[in-house]
Amino acid sequence: LRQDVGIFERDFAEYVGSEYCIGVNSGTDALYLSLWALNIGSGDDVLVPSYTFVATAEVVRQLGATPILYDKLDNFTLDIPDDCKAIIPAHLEGQFSFNMSTLLQKAKEYNIHVIEDACQALGAKQNGRMAGTFGLTGCFSFYPAKLLGAYGDAGAIVTDSEYLYEELKELRNHYKKD
Repeated sequence: LRQDVGIFERDFAEYVGSEYCIGVNSGTDALYLSLWALNIGSGDDVLVPSYTFVATAEVVRQLGATPILYDKLDNFTLDIPDDCKAIIPAHLEGQFSFNMSTLLQKAKEYNIHVIEDACQALGAKQNGRMAGTFGLTGCFSFYPAKLLGAYGDAGAIVTDSEYLYEELKELRNHYKKD
Protein backbone atom coordinates (compact mmCIF):
# COMPACT_ATOMS: atom_id res chain seq x y z
CA LEU A 1 0.00 0.00 0.00
CA ARG A 2 2.80 2.47 0.84
CA GLN A 3 4.32 1.81 -2.56
CA ASP A 4 0.97 2.62 -4.22
CA VAL A 5 0.67 5.88 -2.27
CA GLY A 6 4.22 6.82 -3.26
CA ILE A 7 3.45 6.15 -6.91
CA PHE A 8 0.28 8.24 -6.67
CA GLU A 9 2.15 11.10 -4.97
CA ARG A 10 4.82 11.13 -7.67
CA ASP A 11 2.27 10.99 -10.50
CA PHE A 12 0.03 13.64 -8.94
CA ALA A 13 2.96 16.04 -8.40
CA GLU A 14 3.98 15.53 -12.02
CA TYR A 15 0.42 16.09 -13.27
CA VAL A 16 -0.05 19.42 -11.48
CA GLY A 17 3.54 20.54 -12.12
CA SER A 18 4.86 20.52 -8.58
CA GLU A 19 8.05 19.07 -7.11
CA TYR A 20 6.42 17.19 -4.23
CA CYS A 21 3.10 15.70 -3.19
CA ILE A 22 2.05 14.45 0.24
CA GLY A 23 -1.04 12.25 0.37
CA VAL A 24 -3.32 12.98 3.35
CA ASN A 25 -6.71 11.81 4.53
CA SER A 26 -8.75 14.84 3.38
CA GLY A 27 -8.69 18.28 1.82
CA THR A 28 -9.46 19.68 5.27
CA ASP A 29 -6.32 18.08 6.69
CA ALA A 30 -4.34 19.34 3.70
CA LEU A 31 -5.26 22.89 4.72
CA TYR A 32 -4.72 22.23 8.44
CA LEU A 33 -1.30 20.62 7.98
CA SER A 34 -0.19 23.38 5.59
CA LEU A 35 -0.97 26.05 8.18
CA TRP A 36 0.62 24.00 10.98
CA ALA A 37 3.81 23.44 8.97
CA LEU A 38 4.07 27.22 8.55
CA ASN A 39 3.68 27.74 12.32
CA ILE A 40 0.35 29.56 12.01
CA GLY A 41 -1.32 29.73 15.41
CA SER A 42 -2.48 31.84 18.30
CA GLY A 43 -2.26 35.58 17.66
CA ASP A 44 -2.04 35.19 13.88
CA ASP A 45 -4.62 36.40 11.38
CA VAL A 46 -5.36 34.43 8.22
CA LEU A 47 -7.36 35.89 5.33
CA VAL A 48 -10.04 33.45 4.15
CA PRO A 49 -12.77 33.98 1.57
CA SER A 50 -16.32 34.62 2.76
CA TYR A 51 -17.59 32.33 -0.01
CA THR A 52 -16.06 28.89 0.46
CA PHE A 53 -16.62 25.56 2.20
CA VAL A 54 -16.52 25.96 5.99
CA ALA A 55 -13.28 23.94 6.32
CA THR A 56 -11.24 26.81 4.88
CA ALA A 57 -11.97 28.96 7.95
CA GLU A 58 -12.45 26.07 10.38
CA VAL A 59 -8.83 24.91 10.19
CA VAL A 60 -7.61 28.41 10.99
CA ARG A 61 -9.69 28.39 14.22
CA GLN A 62 -8.54 24.87 15.10
CA LEU A 63 -4.96 26.14 15.20
CA GLY A 64 -5.90 29.09 17.41
CA ALA A 65 -5.48 31.70 14.69
CA THR A 66 -8.17 34.18 13.63
CA PRO A 67 -9.88 33.85 10.25
CA ILE A 68 -10.44 37.25 8.65
CA LEU A 69 -13.15 37.00 6.00
CA TYR A 70 -12.71 38.80 2.71
CA ASP A 71 -14.79 39.21 -0.43
CA LYS A 72 -13.05 38.85 -3.77
CA LEU A 73 -12.36 42.24 -5.26
CA ASP A 74 -11.11 42.54 -8.84
CA ASN A 75 -8.71 45.35 -7.98
CA PHE A 76 -7.47 43.47 -4.90
CA THR A 77 -7.85 46.22 -2.34
CA LEU A 78 -7.82 43.98 0.72
CA ASP A 79 -7.01 45.48 4.07
CA ILE A 80 -4.15 43.35 5.34
CA PRO A 81 -4.18 43.11 9.16
CA ASP A 82 -0.85 43.71 10.95
CA ASP A 83 -0.87 40.18 12.42
CA CYS A 84 -1.72 38.55 9.08
CA LYS A 85 0.48 35.56 8.39
CA ALA A 86 -1.32 33.93 5.46
CA ILE A 87 -4.05 34.14 2.85
CA ILE A 88 -6.01 31.19 1.58
CA PRO A 89 -7.49 31.78 -1.87
CA ALA A 90 -10.20 29.16 -2.46
CA HIS A 91 -10.59 28.25 -6.11
CA LEU A 92 -14.17 27.09 -6.54
CA GLU A 93 -16.05 25.19 -9.24
CA GLY A 94 -12.92 24.82 -11.35
CA GLN A 95 -12.29 28.58 -11.44
CA PHE A 96 -9.41 30.56 -9.96
CA SER A 97 -10.49 32.98 -7.26
CA PHE A 98 -7.83 35.57 -8.13
CA ASN A 99 -5.35 36.58 -10.75
CA MET A 100 -2.60 34.68 -8.98
CA SER A 101 0.25 36.91 -10.20
CA THR A 102 -1.45 39.91 -8.56
CA LEU A 103 -2.14 37.96 -5.38
CA LEU A 104 1.46 36.72 -5.12
CA GLN A 105 2.75 40.27 -5.58
CA LYS A 106 0.50 41.51 -2.78
CA ALA A 107 1.48 38.61 -0.52
CA LYS A 108 5.17 39.29 -1.10
CA GLU A 109 4.66 42.99 -0.35
CA TYR A 110 3.07 42.12 3.02
CA ASN A 111 5.28 39.10 3.71
CA ILE A 112 2.38 36.66 4.04
CA HIS A 113 2.13 33.01 3.01
CA VAL A 114 -0.20 31.86 0.24
CA ILE A 115 -1.86 28.50 0.82
CA GLU A 116 -4.11 27.56 -2.09
CA ASP A 117 -7.38 25.79 -1.41
CA ALA A 118 -7.61 24.01 -4.75
CA CYS A 119 -9.98 21.33 -3.44
CA GLN A 120 -12.53 22.19 -6.14
CA ALA A 121 -10.13 23.18 -8.91
CA LEU A 122 -8.12 20.12 -9.92
CA GLY A 123 -6.95 20.66 -13.50
CA ALA A 124 -7.75 24.38 -13.67
CA LYS A 125 -5.01 26.44 -15.34
CA GLN A 126 -4.00 30.09 -15.25
CA ASN A 127 -1.10 31.39 -17.33
CA GLY A 128 -0.11 27.81 -18.12
CA ARG A 129 0.10 26.74 -14.47
CA MET A 130 -2.23 24.45 -12.56
CA ALA A 131 -4.26 25.47 -9.54
CA GLY A 132 -2.37 24.61 -6.36
CA THR A 133 1.09 25.39 -7.75
CA PHE A 134 1.21 29.15 -7.14
CA GLY A 135 1.32 29.22 -3.33
CA LEU A 136 3.71 27.66 -0.85
CA THR A 137 1.29 24.76 -0.73
CA GLY A 138 -1.68 23.68 -2.78
CA CYS A 139 -4.40 21.66 -1.07
CA PHE A 140 -6.64 19.14 -2.84
CA SER A 141 -9.64 17.06 -1.83
CA PHE A 142 -10.55 13.67 -3.24
CA TYR A 143 -13.92 13.46 -1.48
CA PRO A 144 -16.17 11.11 -3.50
CA ALA A 145 -18.14 14.01 -5.05
CA LYS A 146 -14.98 15.74 -6.34
CA LEU A 147 -13.54 15.47 -9.84
CA LEU A 148 -11.02 12.87 -8.65
CA GLY A 149 -12.99 11.04 -5.96
CA ALA A 150 -11.73 8.37 -3.58
CA TYR A 151 -13.62 5.57 -1.86
CA GLY A 152 -14.35 7.51 1.31
CA ASP A 153 -12.17 10.57 1.67
CA ALA A 154 -8.64 11.56 0.76
CA GLY A 155 -6.56 14.60 -0.09
CA ALA A 156 -3.14 15.85 -1.10
CA ILE A 157 -0.77 18.73 -0.56
CA VAL A 158 1.65 19.87 -3.24
CA THR A 159 4.68 22.08 -2.75
CA ASP A 160 7.96 23.00 -4.40
CA SER A 161 9.66 23.43 -1.02
CA GLU A 162 11.77 20.49 0.09
CA TYR A 163 11.67 21.80 3.67
CA LEU A 164 7.85 21.92 3.69
CA TYR A 165 7.68 18.51 2.03
CA GLU A 166 9.75 16.95 4.82
CA GLU A 167 7.82 18.86 7.49
CA LEU A 168 4.45 17.83 6.05
CA LYS A 169 5.44 14.16 5.84
CA GLU A 170 6.30 14.25 9.56
CA LEU A 171 3.05 15.99 10.48
CA ARG A 172 1.01 13.58 8.33
CA ASN A 173 2.52 10.65 10.21
CA HIS A 174 1.98 12.22 13.66
CA TYR A 175 5.71 12.58 14.16
CA LYS A 176 7.47 15.87 14.69
CA LYS A 177 11.17 15.89 15.52
CA ASP A 178 11.18 19.14 17.53
